[in-house]
Amino acid sequence: MTSTPSALRYSSDYEAILKNPYGRHLIFIEEAGKGRRILELGCADGFISRHLKERGCYVTGLEVDAQAAERARQWCDNVINYDLNRPDWPAHVGTGYDTVLCGDVLEHLVNPELVLQQVRELLPPGGRALVCVPNIAHLRIRLKLLFGKFEYESTGIMDMTHLRFYTYSTARKLIESAGFRVQSYHPMVGGGVLTRWFRVMFHTLFAGNMLFVAVRTN
Repeated sequence: MTSTPSALRYSSDYEAILKNPYGRHLIFIEEAGKGRRILELGCADGFISRHLKERGCYVTGLEVDAQAAERARQWCDNVINYDLNRPDWPAHVGTGYDTVLCGDVLEHLVNPELVLQQVRELLPPGGRALVCVPNIAHLRIRLKLLFGKFEYESTGIMDMTHLRFYTYSTARKLIESAGFRVQSYHPMVGGGVLTRWFRVMFHTLFAGNMLFVAVRTN
């Protein structure tokens, strides 16, 4: 679920992450459904694709990191080692998909607006895009900005490889302007039952990541 040159740095954490019932990876898998034809952009080493295959899906993965792409071949039906920043990428992935996954991808791209428009063209009317981006308006980041700090980190919201940053409103606007309707939204807030309820109420402050299920409009 990432399209960075260092995609494999996250792979060892995936199994532990999947045990979190509120985590974005598990929600991605559940929202993707069963028996679908799926294109996963930034498939990394195929962790998500593997679980989608177990649910009867046909999965094509696109990954910029050659080493990660090679590892993904054991899980995906088809893997393309290519860069989403190259505008001709749709010509390499074929057609016939009913779902496209964009998890932890758009923030790494030079022109995410174009990529989402291209994703729309790959889908039939009613086809779905699952889009997950980090929330730059998280309370921790706001507090740092209050004290004049904007420091990149090795992972997370301030990942040093991020080129774009999104709030809830700007992410939603990006998706809708590309020709999609947001069908549902999942703020990734974590926590127990009570703290989770509080955090969902104030998701713009506490969501580390924002997952949108979007449907292509006619």
